[in-house]
Amino acid sequence: MRIVAWILSLLLVVFALALAALTLGAFAALSAGAPLWLRSVGSLESAMSSGLGWAEVPQFTRALTLAVLTSAVAALGAYIKPR
Repeated sequence: MRIVAWILSLLLVVFALALAALTLGAFAALSAGAPLWLRSVGSLESAMSSGLGWAEVPQFTRALTLAVLTSAVAALGAYIKPR
């Protein structure tokens, strides 16, 4: 059971890191002064959001939603970790 918990915890942490990159890109897409590579990650997030039907939601709201989702996934990954 401990091995399953470690694997699930590791997967959740990796998922949280991927969501964190998308969140950072979403916030960078709001600014014209952000680096190009970071705005490119934001355009990837925008394309994924439009594919999910979130195209009509404002960018700032999507970025905040992603930030909350990222912190929830990271917290769940830390909670599940065996002690």
